[in-house]
Amino acid sequence: MLSRFRYFARETWINVRSNITFTLAAIFLVAVTAALVGSAFLSQPAVENATQKWQGGVEFIVYLDPQIPGAQRDSLFQTLNDHPDIVNVDFASQEQAYEEFRELFEDDLANNIEPRDLPAYFSVVPRDADPDLIDSLTAQFRGEPGVFRVESAKDTISSVTKLFSRFRTVSLWMSLFLLIAAVLLIYNSIRVAMAARRREIEVQKLVGATNWFIRFPFILEGMLHGFLGALLGAVGLQVLRNLVEDLFIEIQLFQNFIVSDGELLQVQIGLVIGGVIIGAVGSAFAAGRFLDV
Repeated sequence: MLSRFRYFARETWINVRSNITFTLAAIFLVAVTAALVGSAFLSQPAVENATQKWQGGVEFIVYLDPQIPGAQRDSLFQTLNDHPDIVNVDFASQEQAYEEFRELFEDDLANNIEPRDLPAYFSVVPRDADPDLIDSLTAQFRGEPGVFRVESAKDTISSVTKLFSRFRTVSLWMSLFLLIAAVLLIYNSIRVAMAARRREIEVQKLVGATNWFIRFPFILEGMLHGFLGALLGAVGLQVLRNLVEDLFIEIQLFQNFIVSDGELLQVQIGLVIGGVIIGAVGSAFAAGRFLDV
């Protein structure tokens, strides 16, 4: 068994070494495809993390100026609480906002944020989820003294989901074309490798080697292309995630569009598995197509 494994490994390495240009091209194309697919999939948990604070009936949030006096804050709370169109108001201090941030984003980003960097806020639930009512209330409280800004669930969720939905659609279509190109490149890589070793293959068939035995090193070569390409793409995806987070932290609307390490790892594992499958499919098809020619 060990000797057979060594044979397959040696034959695969010979194919890779003799066809290095196709190998590198296939790996880099799979890497770009994997990074693009991974970005599309990571956009979904990013949106969910960003909009999580709106769950549970919260329709808009009133963020407070860090310098607001305690009496003014209490007065604003009373005004919100007594409003006939509001059924519930919850207050979160800067410390509570910080703890919420840490629960959502347990990574290095949370360690770089302090409570003073996050504003205190009121979570407000109106009596009705009617968009006109919410627009009226948010407009009313935007002008209150001590209010830093007011964010509406309707406005925020609608705008960001549309933006990221378009991004996912474009990314997935581009990924589809790149995926087809990657499979075709792996296919051609295996075809060229088989053509270069045609005499060896003929000799193997004459001495009784099965088709599976002859094909397997070529299938391994394709799987290696897919694995290395997807692994490279997964590493690139992590670098891209970190760069985007550093950029988004400076933009108020996108500050909560953060992907946790666990969510990133799940996508990376999926990409590597998908890369191996893509390589296996392309190489198996080529090996089956050209072995009996």
